[in-house]
Amino acid sequence: MDTLSYKTKSANKNTVEKQWLLVDAEGQTLGRLASKVAKILRGKNKPNFTPHVDCGDNVVIVNAEKIQLSGNKWEDKT
Repeated sequence: MDTLSYKTKSANKNTVEKQWLLVDAEGQTLGRLASKVAKILRGKNKPNFTPHVDCGDNVVIVNAEKIQLSGNKWEDKT
């Protein structure tokens, strides 16, 4: 097998295929969901991730009012 024939491919704005993703937040933990959505927005879940190109997908989050909070994050501070 000739390893010199492999080329590194970088994504550019013409080759990136953006998708719309629907995320249901019901029953999810806030921090874990936020980190997963951030990875999708950045494009790190794709095999052709290139840091200097916007290759992330668009995300719509539904049922955000039913998200789970741990600890004392929902206290009334007034």
